[in-house]
Amino acid sequence: MRRYITVAAVAAMALIGAAPASAKHTQEEAFSVGDATLLGPVHVRGSAADVHVRYSCTFGDHIWVSVKQSANGEIDPSASGEGSGFGGGAAVWWQSHRNSFTCDGKQHVAWFSVDTEEPGSRGQLESGWGWVQFCITEEEGEERLDAIRMEWSRVVSN
Repeated sequence: MRRYITVAAVAAMALIGAAPASAKHTQEEAFSVGDATLLGPVHVRGSAADVHVRYSCTFGDHIWVSVKQSANGEIDPSASGEGSGFGGGAAVWWQSHRNSFTCDGKQHVAWFSVDTEEPGSRGQLESGWGWVQFCITEEEGEERLDAIRMEWSRVVSN
């Protein structure tokens, strides 16, 4: 009898979790608008760098790509911390909100450029390691839904 009650309780919880979070997006979608995978190192070419990404998203209206680096180009947790670009542990910060992208539920492979044109950006990316952030977002009321990939990646200067 106790086993049947446990099974019934688990089934009820699954049904509750399946309820939509809003008319526009399901509860699962509310946590992420998609997915992204970095494909190889960041390639620095003078005053710009390129990040190769495979991504998919079902909705989104904004993209932001960022590469931060410590002063010595090594992996340093202070360079990857929240707000590290705004006077935190990152000595170098290249970023862009200007790249184009497609959200149609299909996977896409594209190169995204970062540089120092935007406010707060600074320094020169060098060969070593960089903290890469790839974000596709959608504003929904007061919520901001994100598809994010954040990880350390090799940086190569060509």
